[in-house]
Amino acid sequence: MLAGSALGACGVGRATEDSEVRDDPSGAAFGDELVEARQELFLGVTWDRIDERLRQRAETDGLTTAALVVGTDPATSDSTATYGMGEVGPATTVSLGETSFWFTASTLLTLVDDGTLVLDQAIGDRLPDLGAAVGAITLRQLLSHTSGLPRDLACPEATVAACDAALATTPLTDPPGEAFAVTDADAHVAARLAEAVTGRTWPELFAERIAAPTGLEATAYAAPDTTGGLLAVDGATTVGDLGRFLSMIRDGGRADDRVVLSETSLEQMLLDQTARLDTHTEPWVAATGVPTYGFGVWRDRLRGDDAASVVSAPNRWGLYPFVDDARGAWGIVVVEDRAHPLADVVAASSVLAQLTSAALRRPPD
Repeated sequence: MLAGSALGACGVGRATEDSEVRDDPSGAAFGDELVEARQELFLGVTWDRIDERLRQRAETDGLTTAALVVGTDPATSDSTATYGMGEVGPATTVSLGETSFWFTASTLLTLVDDGTLVLDQAIGDRLPDLGAAVGAITLRQLLSHTSGLPRDLACPEATVAACDAALATTPLTDPPGEAFAVTDADAHVAARLAEAVTGRTWPELFAERIAAPTGLEATAYAAPDTTGGLLAVDGATTVGDLGRFLSMIRDGGRADDRVVLSETSLEQMLLDQTARLDTHTEPWVAATGVPTYGFGVWRDRLRGDDAASVVSAPNRWGLYPFVDDARGAWGIVVVEDRAHPLADVVAASSVLAQLTSAALRRPPD
């Protein structure tokens, strides 16, 4: 079960559970599509209508695939229904992009669980070569994108060493903890921290701590030479693997009766880590319509008690995996649209995720 978190409404407005949709406090403007989606929420969303919207999106945006995979059975990580168009199954490969932040945060939290790392301890003693400015940052700030690291780190070569050297000489854009800005540099430094305290490589840590216990068979991060030298960003997974990971989150951090993440770490993941910050200038807030962030996840919907009901980790190409705790379900909007702006692509997937949560009040067809 998701615990201790809150969410903004997947671009359709924040809502208390099973209540009418209220105005979206993020101020994100989704135009006619948002107005139409709100009307559907009031009138009742059908699975046939979601299927139709996916097909319309594929046709309008020139996509070969625009699908929704839904998992509702707590006993299995397999999908129970697929909608839209395009051949999508468990073996379908999808690009991770920013969705990788969810995997990265989960891996680091296992090191918090075993006492190897502390969320609020400055990282300088562990990574002295990255400089005094980076050394003042905490793991909490890295995982919540509140570190002050630059949005675009300029590495002179596409190597980890070159990026580390750049970090040591690049000034922070804001003091740690004072601003929210989504950046790949946070994931890179978090991965370097994990390597420093364990003596293991990042691929080894992810495989041992998340992939193996969760049953992920085809998920891997991109090599640093393809990411400009940065660790723990981008990569690829499959629909089946992603469903297994989402099932673990839905099931309180457990996979096949094995604890992958403790309840405490899962709760920290889903807490509002940006509560006192103005997040509205972050482009991803405008794209998702969600003003608050946890560790690697957007907090898409609020219940009346401000606890988490839905969390998500979309990427810029439209992939939108989410877990809906209130419905005991997960979903994946499977889209890869590299031709349109982030704001348009993510907003369209965000609306589909919100409509799916509304439709989940009835079992999928």
